[in-house]
Amino acid sequence: MRHSFLTLLFTLLAVFCYAQDIIVTTDARRIEAKILEVSESEIKYKELDNLEGPIYILSTQSIVSIIYANGKVTIFQDSSSEKEYQQETTPSLLTRLGETYTYKGHAMRGDVYANFLNDHCPSAYEIYHSGYIISYTGICLLSAAIGMELGTLIGCAIAGGNLNYSIPYMYCALGLSVASIPLLIVGYNKMHKSVDVFNQKCAPDVDHRQIYWSINTNRHGVGLTLNF
Repeated sequence: MRHSFLTLLFTLLAVFCYAQDIIVTTDARRIEAKILEVSESEIKYKELDNLEGPIYILSTQSIVSIIYANGKVTIFQDSSSEKEYQQETTPSLLTRLGETYTYKGHAMRGDVYANFLNDHCPSAYEIYHSGYIISYTGICLLSAAIGMELGTLIGCAIAGGNLNYSIPYMYCALGLSVASIPLLIVGYNKMHKSVDVFNQKCAPDVDHRQIYWSINTNRHGVGLTLNF
């Protein structure tokens, strides 16, 4: 008789322990409970260790899942998935890395960038173009200085190392080199400033998917490129 009573008691305890619902919350808590009611917005339950106690209400937005006593699982949120956020409404801005300009994932260099500004932001193009002219002038002066210095050194070597005739040419080359420095600095600063002008005046209005043409030159000749 005693043995049968203990068997029945352990059986009831096992059934009671199994007959529990588990609430898994978004903050990783596991609540052992007795679910009373489930709706789209909330659930009502009692704590398993206090079934005579109060009824608790929990929003379904704070619940990941419910594991019922019969083994059924209801999933409210997938905790492993990333939350979706509303896309930013702030327009993309033009950026520069070295001599590469990027707008909304489209990278541009040289004449492609110039044509892009000319088509979509004339005020930025004027600044970029003037900077290009100034820097190009500086490059020409620097190239002339280097050529003059090399020519003078080669001439001295042919003449047997007599530097007396080369001094004026060396001073002239030095003057050209010094004159090229401010032109290069001012020119490149103006070219880079076109980025700020574009972002301030034209960035919200440009569709980077628009198609435009550019002319490219290489050692094989001149080519027309379609950019999109």
